[in-house]
Amino acid sequence: MSLTIPPDSLRKLPSGSSYHSRNGQAGLTVKSDAAGNIIAEASCDSLQRLVLCYEEELTRIRNETHEDSFTVETEFGRRFSPVKIALAAFITGCVAGIVLTFKIKKQ
Repeated sequence: MSLTIPPDSLRKLPSGSSYHSRNGQAGLTVKSDAAGNIIAEASCDSLQRLVLCYEEELTRIRNETHEDSFTVETEFGRRFSPVKIALAAFITGCVAGIVLTFKIKKQ
């Protein structure tokens, strides 16, 4: 696809006007801004559709990952709360101390 525009014609375009060309799914727009810069924008329908599909898939994966990590943290928090861990360690220490005391006294 090509779009041939004489440079002086592009510079004389009124503000907001542009040249357009389309070939199948590809499109090209050429315009100039108020500062005299030339702006060319190209698009392709099939690529835009593909990008949209990938963005939706990425969003779905991020949502699933976020939900899974939240579930794992919640289940871990329910099973092993810090209070239960501290209590179990204290009881284990007491039992170990009593057992060792009896073993040492027997000798």
